[in-house]
Amino acid sequence: MRFGRCCPRGRVAAGLLSVLLAHGPALAGATRVELAAELSRLAALHGFTVTGDEHLADSTARAEGEDLFPRLRLLLEGFDHIIVQNGRGGIDRVIVLGAAAPGAQPMPQVTVDGGPPPDAPIELPTIRNGSQHSVRVALEGVAGRRLARVLLIDTGADTLVLPASMIAALGMDPAALDERQVQTANGLTEAQTGVLPAVWLGAQQVTDVAVAFLDDEKLGNAGLLGMSVLGRYQMTIDDQQNRLTLTGR
Repeated sequence: MRFGRCCPRGRVAAGLLSVLLAHGPALAGATRVELAAELSRLAALHGFTVTGDEHLADSTARAEGEDLFPRLRLLLEGFDHIIVQNGRGGIDRVIVLGAAAPGAQPMPQVTVDGGPPPDAPIELPTIRNGSQHSVRVALEGVAGRRLARVLLIDTGADTLVLPASMIAALGMDPAALDERQVQTANGLTEAQTGVLPAVWLGAQQVTDVAVAFLDDEKLGNAGLLGMSVLGRYQMTIDDQQNRLTLTGR
């Protein structure tokens, strides 16, 4: 995970949080294809975006079937990845996180589905600190438990990132989270990963949010609002008015 620095109008230095997803089941008889080219073809055909495709250089993969989601899962079975669905039966984004570690135990499948877009844009005031913007949200844990939190807007983080001390406060069971080694700007570190029931952006609820919990000291007791929330919307940050606007894709 490389924490990006938030820049004017939402331009953020590249960052990446490794949320590791399950690999698809092995299928016999699949055709081998050049992976980056096939993923690019599917993205153009179906209108989704791909990030992290630099990890796919010189790789081949198995391709089988016409249904998009299982085809993508099979193509990316050798890579840790996130598939972001748009709630209308399509796919908005594929995030490739890197080659899967040999012998690593896969997580249960986590596919983000934000539901239909809101009827009106979501507008939230931001808290400005230099070129960085933060926003106040409500985190919904187990049994509807909610906690208010100010999170740094960071499009370089692929998931919501929270301090590990919030696991108990949100009513989550640490035993139900997956321990994963992730890459940060300061090297490898351990994270506990899972799915938060919801994040509230004003009156708009975003459900089933991929989240990673890091040791408080490594995160500076802060938190990041990453792409497992922001990636479901078109995002604009107004530097003059200090306002975040999110509109349905």
